[in-house]
Amino acid sequence: MKKIVVLFLVLLSFNSFSQSHLILDDGVTLSFDVNGYVYDLGHYTPLNRLTAKGGQFLVEDTNVLVTVDENGLLHRKYEILPKQFISKGMNYFINEKDELFAIDQMGIVHLYEEQEKLKGMNKFGGNYIFTENDEFHFINRNGEMITQPLEGIKTDDILILGGQYFMTVRGGVFTVSRDGKIIDHQQERIGVIAKKGGNFFIDSFGILYTVAQDGSLKIPMLPQGLNTTSIIKLGSNYLIDLEGRLFTVDLEGQVWERWTDYDLRDVKVTSLK
Repeated sequence: MKKIVVLFLVLLSFNSFSQSHLILDDGVTLSFDVNGYVYDLGHYTPLNRLTAKGGQFLVEDTNVLVTVDENGLLHRKYEILPKQFISKGMNYFINEKDELFAIDQMGIVHLYEEQEKLKGMNKFGGNYIFTENDEFHFINRNGEMITQPLEGIKTDDILILGGQYFMTVRGGVFTVSRDGKIIDHQQERIGVIAKKGGNFFIDSFGILYTVAQDGSLKIPMLPQGLNTTSIIKLGSNYLIDLEGRLFTVDLEGQVWERWTDYDLRDVKVTSLK
């Protein structure tokens, strides 16, 4: 496997993938850090130039890559990017040559060329990929890809893929920890995943579940007034309701209400793929 670092930014280190972004109707771009705080750093994204997006990145005009680091800072770089993505997640995208571009927690992008292990990939999650031969590829917080065989699960049985979790055809839920460990939650009574975020989901019973960085699945205490039936927009680590109220999920799976100076009913682009 050949690995090339194509972007370099030096910042402090945390341990999760929860950083993300949203774009308002007028192009104002807000960002989120791993603790669920929201920032207005004066960034603007022309909506007519947006060509691709993922959990912690944006692409403008196919050659401007904007990444979000764990501190919520946005970084713009002019790069030679793929003309076509065959798939993308929260912290990676893949071109037609099966080359993987992985984004780490500092906003650095790592290019993996001639990646034979990715041949036969057919199911894509937020920070993981499944292949036809029942292999699991996990992109960690350092932008490294870890490959391991699936144990007790078949790729064909996986029905719903989210950010840091997935559900099988039998309704079993599995989460993915920050270190790429798959954790089995099949014994828990969970409805069908109905609304998907990055580190959270809402099931068919209207229950909000969050995924902590260790892979534990939680039913968190909700801020006053948060009704899961009123959630209309979901991002990698945030939710917006009908009234424009903003709620974020931190790396420990806690839910917080946050405030901005903007009317978030005007959100045009969320960070989900």
